[in-house]
Amino acid sequence: MNQTLEQLIKLQEIDHRLMEIKEHMGDLPKTVESQELEITTIQSKNEQKQIRIDQIDKDIRHHESEIEDFSTKLKKYKEQLFLVKSNKEYDAISQEIDHMKTTISESETIQLQFEEEKTEAEEAIKLNTNKIDSTSKLLTNNRIELQSAVAETTHEQEELESNRDILYKDIEQNYLTTYKKLRNARDGVGMASIIGSACGGCFSQLPPQTVIEIKENKQIITCPSCGIFQ
Repeated sequence: MNQTLEQLIKLQEIDHRLMEIKEHMGDLPKTVESQELEITTIQSKNEQKQIRIDQIDKDIRHHESEIEDFSTKLKKYKEQLFLVKSNKEYDAISQEIDHMKTTISESETIQLQFEEEKTEAEEAIKLNTNKIDSTSKLLTNNRIELQSAVAETTHEQEELESNRDILYKDIEQNYLTTYKKLRNARDGVGMASIIGSACGGCFSQLPPQTVIEIKENKQIITCPSCGIFQ
């Protein structure tokens, strides 16, 4: 058998087995990665919301202090109304009283808005935390399953990859380059055996002379339809 042909056959067998190992793991690697990213993203959102809650608490305390201060002033202005001696003084104090009432009302409205925002943020954190908990449980199970799948095939995979690296160095570069291109274009298949008188890659019927040449195993033949090595 042609040496390069034999090497390509071995390489295809290795690549096929590596694909089987990958399929054995299924979507677990991507699922685990996705769940890890989801948890990290939600945790980051919770951290941002907690920072906002802390700021809201500061703002609420500030407005509480303002309201208390304005309420004290309002009480004093009301007491002064009984001591005024002219309409001008009465009007001036009345204006201050109205101003204090308006200011207190505005601060109370702002404070209420802060309280509502804080409640919404706290509820969001609770929901996010529940989501983190449920996703973490799924992630733990998927990690265990993935680790089990990896443990079953790690040694074999490492050995296959080592053998593949050796073949990569031995196979003529032009054939290796073509093989890699074919695998990328045809779902991992760069070389296929014939099935009867048909190409094992695209199942097109091959010319009789081509079938004879393939069976002789003396040279590398490409399918005239799909280009896969035979």
